[in-house]
Amino acid sequence: MTHRWRLALAAALALLTLACSQRFEWREVRVDAGAVASLPGRPQSVTRDLDVGGQPVSMTMWSTGVGATMFAVGVARLPPALLSEPAERAQAIAYFRDGLVRNIGGTVTASAPPSLALPPGGARRLLASEAVEALGRPGADGRKSRLAARFFIVDDQLFQVVALGAEGEIPPEVLNTFFTSFRLAP
Repeated sequence: MTHRWRLALAAALALLTLACSQRFEWREVRVDAGAVASLPGRPQSVTRDLDVGGQPVSMTMWSTGVGATMFAVGVARLPPALLSEPAERAQAIAYFRDGLVRNIGGTVTASAPPSLALPPGGARRLLASEAVEALGRPGADGRKSRLAARFFIVDDQLFQVVALGAEGEIPPEVLNTFFTSFRLAP
């Protein structure tokens, strides 16, 4: 390969990298419940009333998309009946996790307890957490849906941080940027 071709290839790769990085225009969003996350673009919010284990729960979601890829942060205040014991907290997380997985006709492929840094000097407590990945039914392009989500119960709030796209659509560094951007505001 000649020097000229190498330079042309390097320039093309640089343009491609630049185009990909501009695709995700991250904006920091403060959600009502005192949490902050970066979302690509201007999010829309919607609030829904749910029945979680016989308990009324109102969840607000902030979401945005890039093409067919969706990023969202949800917040719900949980009633005392869903907080008093570890089993109830696990049930609350399972309700939201299983709903997301069911929506894509999916199967959980990985699950682990993620960490969440709490604001220094505060009295907030992380009571439960779960990170999941799932694969779901194929879309119009034949690729399976890929879901990556984090759930945190801090004091009486449940936080849901979700990325959803076609398999191979969301690069690992984009997922890392999104998930590490979520933090509790002091």
